Amino acid sequence: MQEEVGSSSTTPAGVDVEKGDPTASVIRGDGPGGGGGKSLRWMRITKDVQVKDASKGLLRGSIAGKPTIVPDDGKSPVSSSSKKSILKSVSGAAYPGQVLALMGPSGSGKTSILDVLSGRSSYDSGTITLDSEVVTDRVMKKMKKRVAYVRQNDLFFEHLTVRDQLTYTAMLRLPSSWAKSKKVAEVDRIIKQLRLQKCSDSPIYMISGGERKRVNIGTELLTDPSIILLDEPTSGLDSTSAVALMRILHTLAREEGKTIITSIHQPSSAVFFGFDKLMLLADGNVVYFGTPRGSLEYVRELGLECPAGYNAADHHMDLLVMDSAIDTDERELKDEEKESDEFKENTPTSTKRMKSTGTTTKQCLINAWDAQASTRRIEEEDAADRLVHFGTSDVNIGASASGLRGQLSRRRSSMRSSLRGSIVETEKSFNTSWWTQYVVLVHRSLKNSRSAIFTPLNLIKSGAIGLMCGLLWFQMPYTEEAVFDRSSYYFFTMTFWVFDSMFTAYMAFPLEQAIIFKERSSGSYHLSAYFMAKTTSEAPARLVLPAIYMVISYWMSGVNNDFGVFLGSTMCSLLSVLAGESIGLFFGAAVLDVPRGTVIMSVVSLGLMVVGGFFVRNVPSWITWLGFLSPFKYSYNSSVQLVFNKPVPCDGSGLLSVCDGGSVGYASVEEVRDFLGVEFSAGLNAALLLLMFVVIRILAFYALKCKKAEERKQGNVAM
Repeated sequence: MQEEVGSSSTTPAGVDVEKGDPTASVIRGDGPGGGGGKSLRWMRITKDVQVKDASKGLLRGSIAGKPTIVPDDGKSPVSSSSKKSILKSVSGAAYPGQVLALMGPSGSGKTSILDVLSGRSSYDSGTITLDSEVVTDRVMKKMKKRVAYVRQNDLFFEHLTVRDQLTYTAMLRLPSSWAKSKKVAEVDRIIKQLRLQKCSDSPIYMISGGERKRVNIGTELLTDPSIILLDEPTSGLDSTSAVALMRILHTLAREEGKTIITSIHQPSSAVFFGFDKLMLLADGNVVYFGTPRGSLEYVRELGLECPAGYNAADHHMDLLVMDSAIDTDERELKDEEKESDEFKENTPTSTKRMKSTGTTTKQCLINAWDAQASTRRIEEEDAADRLVHFGTSDVNIGASASGLRGQLSRRRSSMRSSLRGSIVETEKSFNTSWWTQYVVLVHRSLKNSRSAIFTPLNLIKSGAIGLMCGLLWFQMPYTEEAVFDRSSYYFFTMTFWVFDSMFTAYMAFPLEQAIIFKERSSGSYHLSAYFMAKTTSEAPARLVLPAIYMVISYWMSGVNNDFGVFLGSTMCSLLSVLAGESIGLFFGAAVLDVPRGTVIMSVVSLGLMVVGGFFVRNVPSWITWLGFLSPFKYSYNSSVQLVFNKPVPCDGSGLLSVCDGGSVGYASVEEVRDFLGVEFSAGLNAALLLLMFVVIRILAFYALKCKKAEERKQGNVAM
């Protein structure tokens, strides 16, 4: 600590660092790669979120009563409010060639500040600058190309290989001006750089956790970002893999001049001292910002010295984690400690004060850190750098903190006009054209469909059900007795395959939403390109399985030996599958919560089935309109009309009233259709199925597009 804060030093911007100030460690990096990245600073970032009242809902009373919050100062508990502060005036800075670590217990605000800095989440107040350019809302949307955000969860399409994943990302995110060979070469470079050669052709679901994490990082590195943000990249990795991963990050910082910010929960000693800068967080507050070694000197000055041989990161976490059971034990021993002469003589003054007042170590660290001085120093450095970058500045670097904030606020409005010509503002929203995105996404979706739809089990399922139905309705005679059997065959066919397509399509968006929003938030493609690619690739693929079923069951059942009727009825069946798929996609896009959506889908699908014209003939007049929304109705009507294309011989079964129980004569086509309650022509029913397929699919797109930001889980993205 003495080396860092015990002597005067000067930042590259020319701002003096005051001697003896623990916040003086907040200096600009001068690593070997410092000239190739971007300086990122954030000042006084605050963020509040709404907290849902747990006492509201179906379950009330003592079990679901209002929770209480016990303050760190030991005062009386207070009722939970509707707002919770996630970030409380957080300030910091990261520079090219350096790795900054955000450390703190769960709920300290590590992920929240990364979300804000990456542009994936909004914040209530504060200032963010990129190379001293104030980041406005408009700039924040463009920053996604300059800032790579590697989230904690490694989200991929599991059936793709490592090379596939990186290649598709390269085709989507690298500039259209690049030749395909150049993009492939870039993929090969990333694979070599991240040491993924051994697993490059393996499906992602077969690789290890460390390899998955490197693939996640490689996906973001393809665009050569200036800033890399990582959310707990070592989670789930063993110590060896964690050290190897951090070595790669240091290489990126040193050799390529990247600005790297990573959150980390409880690193090993080797990882901890490898960081260039450390920011400790607790309950949304900064409690330290400087070098890792300087943090040990800082807590020692507070009387919280790390024991010899003890992991420094573990020691910091012990100070910041407040466990109720531990606190209770400490309070019980407090009186005994105060009576001990040895305690009074040997305990540091700061520790005595902390224990005598009942203040936890976490609250002590929060109170001890001079956040205002740290923030003022960052603001002064930012103002000085702005003077260097823009040639002139109306900011008085020697002003007080409050005066400096006012000057920066006034300067911010004038900066907006100059930002229009900055590098960030001139970035395009997407590097590739809509058509390129569509073609690449179709190719990827087809590969996913091949793995997800054309599985041996699905093929066996279609063939087995077709064989079973063929045996149950085996070679039906074309007579009065088999009229109802023929109609039931078609209703079963429509019911099964429409249900299958509905529920399979429903799961498409909920299962892929995290990947979609992750890729969209990084500016990979237009939402419309993704939706059209998914529609044109998966819709035809889903028709193969019911087509296999129809080929087997139709001819075994002897429904109608006319090949034209077979083609027509099969087309109607496939149109009903597409219409059902559109309904599933719509509810999947509108209701991304799987349990809730499954309930809604069950009610809707069963309701549409019972009004389809087979089970209930005399539907109450006030609900007859529901039948016009049912794909079951149109597919059943069209298929039955095609099958009964000639008079039906009477056989004495008494099924048709027109035969009057006799075995002589015929029932005309119109009489059979009236008996079955068929409406409209076959062509009109087929056209209505096609209309449902198109209209509901368009509604599904807008349902996905209009989802609220909090439901996206990936923050604010430009649809």
